[in-house]
Amino acid sequence: MPERIVTWYRDRWRIERWHLTLKTGGSHVEDLQLKSLEQLERAITLYSIVSWRLLWMTYQSRIDPGQSPTGAFSPAEISVLERLATTQKPVRPIGQPWTLRDAVRAMAKLSGFLGRKSDGEPGVKTLWRGYRQLPWLCWWDQVSQNPS
Repeated sequence: MPERIVTWYRDRWRIERWHLTLKTGGSHVEDLQLKSLEQLERAITLYSIVSWRLLWMTYQSRIDPGQSPTGAFSPAEISVLERLATTQKPVRPIGQPWTLRDAVRAMAKLSGFLGRKSDGEPGVKTLWRGYRQLPWLCWWDQVSQNPS
């Protein structure tokens, strides 16, 4: 029983961070002025998933920065982020595989994250801003490769 209580308290801050991300991270769920309860439920459901994904990416990139980005990003997202990163200061030496940390930092740079030594790792708000740009970049990449 004491182990369960300790585990609950240990994990409680993650739940609180998720709520904070949902409320202020980029969705501002409390500020939505939708006309029906159904619209609000759909919006909260969608934003909950995005909030969880970004929070998970934030912590995973800090806990295990060397892991592959394929568990957090789609192949299209990775491709776009890698190409964008090569137009800037190189993230990795040539020949080394891309990591989750590299992908997260590249996404954060879409929102203005500079990635200097003293900056630390990007937070959820910064990632949210970068994430909002990523689907459009993936769409544009797909359209430009397959013009019909």
